[in-house]
Amino acid sequence: MPNNKIIKLSLTLADFGDISDELEEGIFNSYLSKPPHKHTHKNAHRYYEDESIGLYIDVSGATNKIESAVPHAFDEFISIIEGVAEIKNNKTGMIDTVMAGESFVIPKGYDYQWHQSEYLRKLHLIYKPQNEPENSSQVSLVYINEHSSVPWQATSDGHNKKVLYQNPSQTYTSGIWQSKGFDTGFITFPYNEFIIIKQGNLTCTEAEGIEHKVSSGEALFIPKGTHCSWLATDDIILYFAQIKQP
Repeated sequence: MPNNKIIKLSLTLADFGDISDELEEGIFNSYLSKPPHKHTHKNAHRYYEDESIGLYIDVSGATNKIESAVPHAFDEFISIIEGVAEIKNNKTGMIDTVMAGESFVIPKGYDYQWHQSEYLRKLHLIYKPQNEPENSSQVSLVYINEHSSVPWQATSDGHNKKVLYQNPSQTYTSGIWQSKGFDTGFITFPYNEFIIIKQGNLTCTEAEGIEHKVSSGEALFIPKGTHCSWLATDDIILYFAQIKQP
């Protein structure tokens, strides 16, 4: 069930993999040296889910696998924590190699095949609302990083951002946000937002006084309706995924 409390995601779970589940063979074209396994953290594999809007946030891992070559069924933000994978565009034949530290979006309708030969762990946000049209014009993965040629835009509150992907209905947006030190005071979040800190430090404080401190490489999810404040004392860069319900 959804709630409006800030969730800090652990990307370095010490006991991750204590429980593993066999994956269904039907979702793969073939196996490599042995059948793949899906490893789940025994306490918090799924950090958040809201079936009413089709939003799910997981940290998951799997051994070597080749997935079926099909168009992607939803918009998905992925950050690779550990391992390497190859993502083949089924229309062009182009292969993207993604590895630890990289973040990207697989747009809904993107026709691809995922291939990994070793263990891989990833953080992923899935947005799968009902009756969402495909973005069939998307011909590549969308990398979320500062090297994008997309120009910076000034925001209404004095910060800067790059919008790198937005679905056709504009309910899902991913990009980069940067700022110098700031203090928002307490605000009520008008939408769901997931962030990964790429540079700097951020303190998010809930109305009850609970503090969530995150630094480079760490992640937070702020559900819609959460009453909280954001504080950064120095320059900060973060990657974001926003879900704005119609």
